[in-house]
Amino acid sequence: MSRRTLLNIGLTLAVLVAIVGLYRLTPTQQDIQQPTPVKGIVGRAVQTPRFDLTVDDVRVGTKLRIPRSTPDRDSLTAFVVVDASVTAKREPMHIFGVKIRSADGITYLGANRSGLDRVDLTGTEFAPDIPVRGSFVVEMPADKVPGATLLVMEKSILNDLEPQVTVPLGEDAPQVQDVVALTAASDT
Repeated sequence: MSRRTLLNIGLTLAVLVAIVGLYRLTPTQQDIQQPTPVKGIVGRAVQTPRFDLTVDDVRVGTKLRIPRSTPDRDSLTAFVVVDASVTAKREPMHIFGVKIRSADGITYLGANRSGLDRVDLTGTEFAPDIPVRGSFVVEMPADKVPGATLLVMEKSILNDLEPQVTVPLGEDAPQVQDVVALTAASDT
């Protein structure tokens, strides 16, 4: 092989390596359009441009009692009830994106049980400057709650660069109750 052929092969390999390297370093759509995290702690208000959220308490139970509904709901895992208050800032809004991410990285979505949408915070329209107290409900194993983080957003899809409240739920395991009663959403 001549020097020219070796040079062409070497340059071709260099270009291929550069292409692969640039492809790996180029941010993906997911990297660019992730929600913007707004960190908070239990007991203190977390302020975002769209809403304020205060997590007051976290309760865990094997059954869920929904106000004005019978019977109590059973779960194969546990019900995690997060008592909170929400205040919209500029315009009426709903909160549809409620999740809990466990310490091992598994994400559990908000519960979608019959009757929940009428009494929990995900079924409430928040008027500006009027705080509403209530609960979010997530079904997940009780042993995954220590070290977990609550994730709350206004929307569950098309949430590019929207604020996402992240509230660590603490390292201590909450006591698992037999029946945990849902706090119905109401103006405070």
